Amino acid sequence: MPRVATSGRSGGRRFDREHGVTTQALFLLSQLGSTAGSAYRHATHYEPVPVATFRALLARVPEPFMNTAAFVDVGSGMGRAVLLASEYPFKQVTGIELSPALHAIARSNLAGARDLAVRCRDVRLRCGDARRFRFVKGNLVVFFYNPFDGAVVRTVLERILASRRAEDGVILLYHVPVHRDAVEEYVSETYADTEDGLVVRLRVP
Repeated sequence: MPRVATSGRSGGRRFDREHGVTTQALFLLSQLGSTAGSAYRHATHYEPVPVATFRALLARVPEPFMNTAAFVDVGSGMGRAVLLASEYPFKQVTGIELSPALHAIARSNLAGARDLAVRCRDVRLRCGDARRFRFVKGNLVVFFYNPFDGAVVRTVLERILASRRAEDGVILLYHVPVHRDAVEEYVSETYADTEDGLVVRLRVP
């Protein structure tokens, strides 16, 4: 996976200083404690999304849709994207993270964050396997920063889409889309395909 540019790292450190949190880090799975269980065989390392990149991706989501949607960060790590998403008018913001160590840091960050321009007060963090996560009903904005391999990308997307009603919508933000091929078969509309990543609407069955 490409490394975050120097400007992205400096922006991350500035975000941490301004808000009293710890999100700027790079960890291999072997550094995060136990990696037992089948889920870890599909997981990747932790690296936070650059602040400006995340905001650029969210800027591609139509505002009327955002106002009716819940946001889910799949592979939420230390919680940077969750904290940033809370500054937007989502109905709910949730992070799902496999690593208990990263989840614990995210919980601490959420509890201690300061000076965020919070617009969504319903913010939740869950520790577990995204393949078994129960995604909230209704419209969704889902964020991926390569949390796992292509096989699990398909499994999670199918789980999300199978739980939607015909009138629901799902918009996927995919930063550094290494497994683009696993996503393209589900796309009904593309909002952006840039250096920041993909922003696509998925086809609800």
